[in-house]
Amino acid sequence: MAKNEVTQKTMNLLPGYQEDYLKDLLANIYSVDDKTGTVSGIASQNPLYGREIYQMDDGSSTLDPSEATMDPDGNPVQFYETEGGEYTTDSSLAMTDQFGAPIFAVEGGVAVPEVIGFTDPQVEAIARLTGGVDPVTGEQYDSMMGAYQPFLDDAKSAYNQGITAVEGTTGAFDPNAYKDFYDPFVEDVIDTTTSDIRRQADLERNRMDAEAFSQGAFGGSRQAVEGSELTRNTADQIAKTQASLRSAAYTGAQQQAQSAFENQQSRGQTAGQLFQGLGTGMGALGEANQSLGFQDVNTLFNTGALEQNQLQSEYDVQRAGQLEEAYEPFARFSYMRDILSGVPSSGTSLAASATPQASYAGGALQTANTIYGAQGGSQPILGGLGGIRNVSG
Repeated sequence: MAKNEVTQKTMNLLPGYQEDYLKDLLANIYSVDDKTGTVSGIASQNPLYGREIYQMDDGSSTLDPSEATMDPDGNPVQFYETEGGEYTTDSSLAMTDQFGAPIFAVEGGVAVPEVIGFTDPQVEAIARLTGGVDPVTGEQYDSMMGAYQPFLDDAKSAYNQGITAVEGTTGAFDPNAYKDFYDPFVEDVIDTTTSDIRRQADLERNRMDAEAFSQGAFGGSRQAVEGSELTRNTADQIAKTQASLRSAAYTGAQQQAQSAFENQQSRGQTAGQLFQGLGTGMGALGEANQSLGFQDVNTLFNTGALEQNQLQSEYDVQRAGQLEEAYEPFARFSYMRDILSGVPSSGTSLAASATPQASYAGGALQTANTIYGAQGGSQPILGGLGGIRNVSG
């Protein structure tokens, strides 16, 4: 006979209510229908992606594209979402993203990560700085880069005028400049004065002749001497008077010319300083113009940055809420799993044992060998088959 062997199997089973709880829990997370192969459960699709909402023939909505109205190209018609949360197929009435693209209506899902772009004030600030068109008013802006250049050009022109004015004051005094100031009536005065002197001399000569006549002296050397003396004195007086008048006229003209030259020099230098001050002021005005313009641009851009940060914060908060809502079912099932893991369970043991039966072929060979040995045989039948045992039963 074969040696008896015993096989024993032991299995611990959960209580029925816990096993049903676990099966229901897992079925809600991920399940495949045995007949249709349909996959369901919260883990069967990505919670980050929403399901598109389509329009049906009766105007109602559906999530099944096969039930939707088809456009001329054979594609299902999708709804857009309006500002009021309603659905529309008119893209002009739909909400738009920051790039102006209409937003399709979806059920669930989470907004994609996005960085809020430049706001209108920031765009306007950049347009004012670099040159461009205002996105709202359509106004054309000139670049502020180099806005000071026209002022510097005017300042340079003013400086050059000042240099020209100063250059005119560096020459020497022209000694012949008195001619421009010489009194043209001096000779008339001299002629008139000369005539007066001669007339006085003629009167004096007549007086002398009359006196000589009254004294009975008609001619003679004495009268000739007196007449000659009178003539010489008259000529001397005329010469002195003419020289004095011409000298006074020349001195006056020279003084006037010198004064005019000095005044001209002073006016030129004053004009040079004036133009220099104007040039400096124009240059400073250009610098102030660009500096104030940069301040306006910086203020406008910073105002837009405040708006940009606010919009970014609102977007991030909304997206965080959508993420929390999308993953809430997973958190709920995780919570339920924790409840299950914390419940003490009593195991149920199931044991099974079996005793193998002796091999009939082995028993028959053993009997044959016994009979053969009793008859005097010295070798086992079939070359020792009696020594083979079925150890496995």
